[in-house]
Amino acid sequence: MILFRVGWMEKYNGIGDIEGGGAHVETHGVGGEMWNFRPEGGRCYGYVMTKNFSGLDLERIENYKTKFKTNEELNNIDIVFISKDPNGGQVVIGWYENASLFHKEYRKRRGSKSNDDWDYIEYLSECNSNDAILLSKNERDFIIPKGKGFPGQSNVWYADSEEAEQLVSELRGYIKNKSLNRGHIRKPLPKDIITQIEISAVNKTIEYYENHGYEVKSVETDNVGWDLEAIKGSTKLLVEVKGHRGNVIHFGLTPNEYQKLQENLDNYYLAVVRNALIDPDLAILKPYKEHGNIYLKSTDTGETVMLNEVVAAKAVPVNF
Repeated sequence: MILFRVGWMEKYNGIGDIEGGGAHVETHGVGGEMWNFRPEGGRCYGYVMTKNFSGLDLERIENYKTKFKTNEELNNIDIVFISKDPNGGQVVIGWYENASLFHKEYRKRRGSKSNDDWDYIEYLSECNSNDAILLSKNERDFIIPKGKGFPGQSNVWYADSEEAEQLVSELRGYIKNKSLNRGHIRKPLPKDIITQIEISAVNKTIEYYENHGYEVKSVETDNVGWDLEAIKGSTKLLVEVKGHRGNVIHFGLTPNEYQKLQENLDNYYLAVVRNALIDPDLAILKPYKEHGNIYLKSTDTGETVMLNEVVAAKAVPVNF
């Protein structure tokens, strides 16, 4: 568990009245946390101002048992958001469960112009929107203790003090009770919505390549490691399509897709379609390798993302 101290708001769903949370909010009247509880494409994206904008030190959460690379992720972390109540005291205003955190670096996502957002919004955590709970003002009744070892004026509390164990235990109990009382149940994205996203993304990508003079062939059911083949003369592009309901470049690659990308760096492309169900916005990303890492760069805007390899395991019974 980790605690983020943010400015005080009612909804955290976009630009609005905010107070407290540190010098930046006090000086400018705005803060990146203003969007912390607005779902986008089934995800919520969390921000907190860190000292010198240096990001999070994930090694403090892992007690230095693990060495992290910049922008590497740590998953399945609970984030409790606290804020100074104008009526006095620091209180819990909400939380993310099973969140992902990023080491030593903020990520950026585009704001929505129709919502009058900033052009780019920085964040250093994310979670499934079903795992993000914001308490109404009259529900914010858990007061954070004061004193040595407890959260103070620092915006990030790593729960690594001697006093942390008891507070973390109390917070977990509080979150569990609040969730039960609110009838909080995780709801997966309906399959028909997923299908609509996929169809919209593929259609937008086909339209793009056909408008650029390519003949496009779908190989989505052939399990070759990409969805479309765009052909013009002697040029053949292998295009993997990723659709997203929100305004963020957020996707995963299967082992097969990732392998084929590495084998075909020169002609493999990622077509990422944001806002697939509202106003499809296509970004064509070209992979390249640098310093042992694989990056994807937009051929239009220059936006760049890095691919992080994830190792997983599954337990199976062998002998009882």
